Amino acid sequence: MPRLLFLLFGLVLSAAQCESVVDPELSKLDGTWKLYKIGVGYPAPNSPTELVPTETETLEIDAKARTLIRKVDGVVTQSTKIEIRNYPKSSTNPRLALVFLDAETYSFLGIDETKGEINLYQKCPLGAELADGNTFYYKKQ
Repeated sequence: MPRLLFLLFGLVLSAAQCESVVDPELSKLDGTWKLYKIGVGYPAPNSPTELVPTETETLEIDAKARTLIRKVDGVVTQSTKIEIRNYPKSSTNPRLALVFLDAETYSFLGIDETKGEINLYQKCPLGAELADGNTFYYKKQ
């Protein structure tokens, strides 16, 4: 009987150690983020370079589950599995990107921990590169 208990204890301990490890970069994104400004990629002459959002947009990121829920005015507009990777891998200068796995798209990602801020470049299909999109700035809630 003691051997059985010892074996059972060992199995429980092994299972506890097998939990997925959270990506350190993704853990920086864990929580709720609110869109507060939009940087215009290539503004027309005499046009603003920044816009204030007219709707309330939030991102709820669960680093452990690797999920993102986007809400606009409280309504879910996107729910997806995510990952962070350097993109494109074949480039000599890959950039940090947030990949939206369900939609097979990505956004280049900037993280400013001192300001509690992230920015996401305009979404783009995997395999393509967008050069003239907007940048969306979020603050941690």
